[in-house]
Amino acid sequence: MVSRAEAVSAVVPSTPSKAKPTKQEHGHQAETVVMDVDAPQESAIVGSSPRRRKSKKAKKPLDHADPNQLSDETYRAVELKQVSGGTLTHEAVVFSSDSSLFFLAKDNAVAVYNAENAEMVQSMAAANKKQGDQAATIHAIVADPDQAEGQRRVYTFSADCRARLWDADAGSLVREWRLPGGVAAYVVADPQRSNVFYCAMRSVPVKNQRLSMDKMKCMVSRLTLAEDGSVQSEQLFKMTGLLGLCVRGDGQWVAAYAKFRVVLAQVRGSGKAVQHSWGMTERVSALAFHPGEPVLAVGDWRGRIMFWHCVDAQLLGAQPTADRRVSRHSHHWHAHRVNTVAFAESGTTMLSGGEEGVLVLWQLATDSRSFVPRLGSDVMGVAISPNQALYAVTLRDNTVKVLAAATRSLVASLQGLTFADSSQCAKPRLARALQPNAFTTGLVVHPTTHHVVLNGEPGHLQVYSAQSDRHVVSVEVASFNRTGGSQVAASQPHVDLVQYSSDGAWMATVDSRKSAECYLKFWSHDPATQKYRLATRIDAPHVSGGVSALAFQPPRQGQPLLCVTTGRADACFRVWALQTRGTDHHYWSCRSTVRYREQFPRAVAFSADGSTLAVAFGGAVTLWDPATCLAPAAVLVASAQTPAISGLAFVGESPYLAAWSSERLDMWNLLTGSVWWTLVMHLLAVTVHPRVSLLAVAARQDPAADSLDASLLVLTPESPNPIVALSHPVGVEALAFVPSSSTKRSNHPAATAKQLVDPLDHNMLIVLTPTGLLNIYGATDNDHKETVISKASPAKAMSSAVFANIFGKPNSAPAPVAGSGVAANAHVRQAMRLVRSAVQSAYVNAPYHVLPPVSALYDQFVTAQMHPTTPDIPVPTTSDDVEDAVMADTEKEEIAAAVSKPATVDDL
Repeated sequence: MVSRAEAVSAVVPSTPSKAKPTKQEHGHQAETVVMDVDAPQESAIVGSSPRRRKSKKAKKPLDHADPNQLSDETYRAVELKQVSGGTLTHEAVVFSSDSSLFFLAKDNAVAVYNAENAEMVQSMAAANKKQGDQAATIHAIVADPDQAEGQRRVYTFSADCRARLWDADAGSLVREWRLPGGVAAYVVADPQRSNVFYCAMRSVPVKNQRLSMDKMKCMVSRLTLAEDGSVQSEQLFKMTGLLGLCVRGDGQWVAAYAKFRVVLAQVRGSGKAVQHSWGMTERVSALAFHPGEPVLAVGDWRGRIMFWHCVDAQLLGAQPTADRRVSRHSHHWHAHRVNTVAFAESGTTMLSGGEEGVLVLWQLATDSRSFVPRLGSDVMGVAISPNQALYAVTLRDNTVKVLAAATRSLVASLQGLTFADSSQCAKPRLARALQPNAFTTGLVVHPTTHHVVLNGEPGHLQVYSAQSDRHVVSVEVASFNRTGGSQVAASQPHVDLVQYSSDGAWMATVDSRKSAECYLKFWSHDPATQKYRLATRIDAPHVSGGVSALAFQPPRQGQPLLCVTTGRADACFRVWALQTRGTDHHYWSCRSTVRYREQFPRAVAFSADGSTLAVAFGGAVTLWDPATCLAPAAVLVASAQTPAISGLAFVGESPYLAAWSSERLDMWNLLTGSVWWTLVMHLLAVTVHPRVSLLAVAARQDPAADSLDASLLVLTPESPNPIVALSHPVGVEALAFVPSSSTKRSNHPAATAKQLVDPLDHNMLIVLTPTGLLNIYGATDNDHKETVISKASPAKAMSSAVFANIFGKPNSAPAPVAGSGVAANAHVRQAMRLVRSAVQSAYVNAPYHVLPPVSALYDQFVTAQMHPTTPDIPVPTTSDDVEDAVMADTEKEEIAAAVSKPATVDDL
């Protein structure tokens, strides 16, 4: 059997005699662009015109394939099927009046969960808002204080300046109000009056020159929502940089805080409130009123909870005051910032939480404490159910845990996407500057379960089911002792890379710490427990700088499984082999270390059959035999100006290799040894389907603008003209293809029963946004732009039916439309002629990766083997058909000459 590397170097170095390559090309010329021979440009930069036209006139090359310039006839209709992930904990949990349900604000929807098992009951969103609409993101959720016994209703206040009342029993919107004056945030309900709320109305940000940062200027207002849809707004007081708001049980006092400022206002009656303020030496982080005593609890960044005995109109007076002395005493256990303070209805118990990940229960009468430790992340909020039997704790890692108040035991847990916790930060860019490498794994799809795997909490991987929107498991890759505070990031481990073998039997991870420690770990899958257990740990797999890329070789019969890593700073890649000792002991060891011209490798990929290893060194792609790695079998260079390649991938089981950087994507055809096409654009993410010939690209629409708007393109390797092009306005962090739950056939009116299943019908595209949403796109149910296999003569349709009756209905990718698909592509026809004429006698010995797809050879194969049973129906003749007929006669003569004598390497 000829290896893939040998076939690439032996079969496709030559150029067809009729081709006219440029100086940089090797047997391939752009379809719609004629390159300037004298200009040192890329080997092929393809324009965006979807029409096939052969012209000898020179055309102005386009910089990239602009989706706006493509014909709509080439697009498949896709739609947003589902939105998963998102932030669950940016607002505190709200319980229903009977404590059986709890509500969460999940982006623009209200998610309703069962309090006993944390299973989602339903999700409610406005009918005129699309799923995942960022303009309608909910900023606050408040229980209806006036609901009757047995009712389950909540109010929401969203970014579109709307207040809405929802009924969970009916699962519908009851009423909607348009809010004047801006967006409402930090909303609390008046406990004594129905339909009355206190909130911070956000206005124009002001510039603080001393701190050199933007602060939001807010107006604390009282809103009255009438049943007729009108809204009455009363302005109480202004505050800059407001961070929190709370109201006392009698409805007469409202407290607010900024970083170093606390404001207490008496608000009973009409008109502006009487405002009392205090400047603080420590940053304030939490506020809460005691339900029975005139006490305001103030938490700060030192871990103290100060009780201020100041909620007294006679003590403070009827005039505004500043920094008046009040009686205070402290409760101090927390070593770091206090994030939340809450009181039980009786007032005898206080709950607090902070960066230690511990829930503290204070018995105020006896001044004793009890603890619920090891919650797993920073405690961000605590809610107490109306019957005082449950505590709902929200954590920074996007987790909600429901605890029993009597036993302190866990009742239910709801884990969201851990990546979404960064969106809780008021300044996401500042958070990313502090942790620039927080998301390094990308979206990795498990080969058997099809769950997405990505960075979780420090030292962990999160396995998440995007289609069911559920956390599956958290894999601990590197253990560490959790400590509170903001100065521990240097000691926390971080998972840099993760990859799975094609059968899911092995997992490889790379984890590191900022102290320059780096570990390569191989994990074997235990079928009994359905868990991965550590088999081999390799300290410092590369001398310095860590690992930049990681890839498993697809299993090959009779050969050990291989894994390749590339070093960041030691200018080499290493091949690791699976070894067996005894009957059941498996371990990994280094088989070889390979260097190439002292250049640094940045990306690595294996072909689908495992016979070829591709490694990117700078702007060049080198092809190796993974069994020996003695010398590169071929070196592919698009041009001297090609930027350093950051990613490599073989596209499914086709002979195409994708190589990309942040500025361009080159598609290499290993049959011709040339760049098939190139996209030049600002790339955000690229993903390639491991089995189907599909790839997806996310590119920034305007790199110069400070905007997250991106374009999503789904392409086939044969052409740069996308089959799917859509706008994604909320930004893109990563992409991944996953199989859908079911396959569907086309509803196109011209589709027949012989139509093959479309790959877009049983594969969906997952897009991870910067805010932690997983947008899932799939083909529409009524897609009138689908590909129809045959519109030709009845003879061809009959041949397809006979073929299907003998071998069954195929479940692979559909054959293209006559005149617009793979076989009609001029470049593919050219490559097919080369293969038919040069390797006709070597078909049985060549690897299947170097052969054209079966869908491209089908028509000619059936025509050659079967005699038509119906007279030929004349069809319009085009210039392409005439050229194909001339080429067919030439091919017959070449094939006859090739068959008459044995094929040699020189002939190939």
